Amino acid sequence: MVGVPLTIVRAQQVILLAQIGPPPQGDVGSIITLTFQLTNNINDATAASPNTSFTITTANVPSGVTVSSPGVIQLPNNVPGGTSTTFTLQLSISSTAAPGTYNNLLVTAAGSYNSTSGVRNVSTNTFGTFVITVGGATATPTLSPTVSPTPTRTPGPTPTPGPVCPEGVRDPGNDRGSARLVLIDSPVTHGICEIGDEDWFRFGGVGGKVYTIDIERMDAGLDLSLELYDENGQRLAFNDDFFNRDPARPDPKDIKPRIQSWRAPRDGIYYVRVRDTLSIGGGNRTYVFVVRSESYGPTPVVVGEVCRDLYEDDGLPEQAKLILPNEIQPGRRLCPTGDADWVRFFGKAGKVYYIYTDTRPYRNTPDFNNQTQAGADTVMYLFDRDGSRLLDFSDDIAGSLDSQIRFVPQVDGFYYVQIKNNGDLGNQFIRYDLILQLCIPDEECGRAPQPAVLPAPGAPTPTVAPFTDRTPTPTGTPAPGAFEGGAPNGAEDGSTRALLNGPLVGFADVAFDQLWQRTDRVVASGRVQRSWLWGPRGLMARAEQYQQAASGLRQVQYFDKGRMELNDPFGDRSSPWFVTSGLLVMELVTGRMQIGANEFVQREPAGIPVAGDADDPNAPLYASFAAVITQTAPDRTGQAPRQTIDRQGQVGDYAGPVRSETRFARYIAESGHNIPAVFWDYLNARGMVYEQGRLRNDRLFDWLFVVGYPISEPFWARVRIGGVERDVLIQLFERRTLTYVPDNPAGWRVEMGNVGRHYYRWRYGEELP
Repeated sequence: MVGVPLTIVRAQQVILLAQIGPPPQGDVGSIITLTFQLTNNINDATAASPNTSFTITTANVPSGVTVSSPGVIQLPNNVPGGTSTTFTLQLSISSTAAPGTYNNLLVTAAGSYNSTSGVRNVSTNTFGTFVITVGGATATPTLSPTVSPTPTRTPGPTPTPGPVCPEGVRDPGNDRGSARLVLIDSPVTHGICEIGDEDWFRFGGVGGKVYTIDIERMDAGLDLSLELYDENGQRLAFNDDFFNRDPARPDPKDIKPRIQSWRAPRDGIYYVRVRDTLSIGGGNRTYVFVVRSESYGPTPVVVGEVCRDLYEDDGLPEQAKLILPNEIQPGRRLCPTGDADWVRFFGKAGKVYYIYTDTRPYRNTPDFNNQTQAGADTVMYLFDRDGSRLLDFSDDIAGSLDSQIRFVPQVDGFYYVQIKNNGDLGNQFIRYDLILQLCIPDEECGRAPQPAVLPAPGAPTPTVAPFTDRTPTPTGTPAPGAFEGGAPNGAEDGSTRALLNGPLVGFADVAFDQLWQRTDRVVASGRVQRSWLWGPRGLMARAEQYQQAASGLRQVQYFDKGRMELNDPFGDRSSPWFVTSGLLVMELVTGRMQIGANEFVQREPAGIPVAGDADDPNAPLYASFAAVITQTAPDRTGQAPRQTIDRQGQVGDYAGPVRSETRFARYIAESGHNIPAVFWDYLNARGMVYEQGRLRNDRLFDWLFVVGYPISEPFWARVRIGGVERDVLIQLFERRTLTYVPDNPAGWRVEMGNVGRHYYRWRYGEELP
């Protein structure tokens, strides 16, 4: 993909943005105000720019939250010591917002001004934090019932005598100090014994879990209300009448109270007061009180102990579990995030098979939206006998979010099916049954029978063999390795939709082959002595999720140094951007895994050493650069890099010798970073390349295409290489990392890091072959 230039200027030196005060909190339906301070330290503006106007934008806004714009903020330039102002963001919290703590609201201030070196763009950002609660710390007019005052009974930790009640010592008590302990999901029966009586209960709540506090039965003559308090006596929620117990059939006559789906903000003891709303109930009338658990609610936390189903491990084609014709495999789980389930089945040529998912047995309770299940939206891929070539794809079938494929094999053999969840979402509650049906001759079957459509005739698919299938191969199938060294299916014109998924001898597409051969063929043959641009060979082909791809998947191939991507196999193959190279380093440092042009999945930054031995306990990690990539630097052309970075991301002073070859030779204004001469010479080097069957001398590569813009300054680090500690100069770019080791032989002093291997380990949790 094309790198987007960064326009960030070192916040500590030019502009600074920070949230002021503790994180504000507010109830659903309220307005939360966040306060920020913006500081302008610009000191190189010309007379034409006495002020800088900053535009405030926000990103990562949670669902159900609307953010007001503060407009443009103007601050004067060239003020000694800088100048600051405050502004606020108004957050409107709708009823659909999920309660909880939010700490990733990205707030950015950006502007431009005329500096002594030309027009300069500056920006900075910070994360805003706020808390959405259910009920406030104090009652609000919209929640408080407009009723007569409650008889004077001041809650306190010291028990006070209650009325004489037939329940005797089982009476829950009239204040917090005498509240009765109730267990989760254990109903208890009690009474309002006389006029003015009230009952207090307490229960243990786990932070993040969701609970429903309910009066399940109530005698005629009572009109109860529920109030929820924390250990400090602050009211958290209130309800009088709850008529929506059955969303399909609301009952306005239902006056039993319920506090529905309340999320505990933290571990602790919580208190519930039950009383007659008008304080006129009595006569020993009874009710049933219960606290129901709802696990972690609509956004459950993954519990590893129950994440694995009976069919694990089945996350790779070589681990595919066998499913028999007319078999139901119940209780499969799509857990954790990114989980994929693989199965294989034997297909007989000419017979009709239906394979489909069924989430209806696990539908929501109460049922709504046509028997759907919270979080479940399966997608299914059918692959040929090699486990790699995509034959068919299904997202939704009519009237359901489940998936189904009708398949008529042309050749006997074992075929492979992958099931995933849209968006790679996963948790222990997303379950489905998998069914394979073999239709009776001359009849259709399946969950949603389809008209018979045979696959287009063609030659048998060659086996590219990402793993060894010991099933007898039908006559006519070429032997494994038939396409070693070239792209399968002769896909030069993009006329095939085959997607490869597994170890590959050769290249997943002819365009990948051509790109590799241009620079690395002469290295592999020994004609030149220089470091690899991609690596000795292609390693792993993958069909990876990409939202804008026609099937939701794109073909990629991993190398030691990077990844090649084919987003549109039917695009212009003459374009220099027909093959792209992902922003892998940005993903590794930020933890934002890209699954579309503007779609990301947030993961942890990579705890993998950027350079040197993998077991080096002190080498800086990709995660170590998380802070420094948000900072930019002024033009330091002619100076030498004199900063170090360690595993904790701490920046220090370099005490080693000043090396003339490391002096800064180029300042990249688009991202605000300096490039040392030794790296700049490497990025613009000329040498022997192989193109269109001929050898010639040319520029080795377009550095913007291969490495992208720099995202950090170069830092010295003490790194262990081959068991020996050495000084290494490291600089991060969007797509690659560059290292300079002065002690290495000529031609190998500057190298690209093994970003392809590092990224694959981070994304898939395993090593490249």
